[in-house]
Amino acid sequence: MWFSAHFAVGMACGAAMAAPLIVFKPRWWPAVQPIAMTLGGIWACIPDAPRLWREDFTRLPLGSLLGTKDLENWLHSIGDVFFFHASMDAYRNAHGTEFALAGMAGMIALYSFAILVLMARAYLVPPHRAAQPPAAQPEQPPMKRAA
Repeated sequence: MWFSAHFAVGMACGAAMAAPLIVFKPRWWPAVQPIAMTLGGIWACIPDAPRLWREDFTRLPLGSLLGTKDLENWLHSIGDVFFFHASMDAYRNAHGTEFALAGMAGMIALYSFAILVLMARAYLVPPHRAAQPPAAQPEQPPMKRAA
């Protein structure tokens, strides 16, 4: 499966994991959502990392350790821990279908949604300090008149 499809599914799972913040911490959600989506996408692509180290980053430190075929096989054996990575690869192998373009469209749609949420929050919700009422001024005692 192409990287973009795995990343898009991971982004969707990361967004779903951040969704409870809408109820419990609504002010945190717009800031946490894009971070959760990005981390979810990276997590979904971890089983393909050894191949990248082996083929693309051969001269970097730890490339021989992180690019082993044994590590790649082990990560693919537990691949569904990484947001359905193994199931997506099995579907591709069974049907011969690639989802690179659909994955890229999904990534663009999810990031666009995150940006729209941040823009809507900035436009609709007043800043935190401006939402508080101004502090009341203490009363001055009445002045005494000179007799």
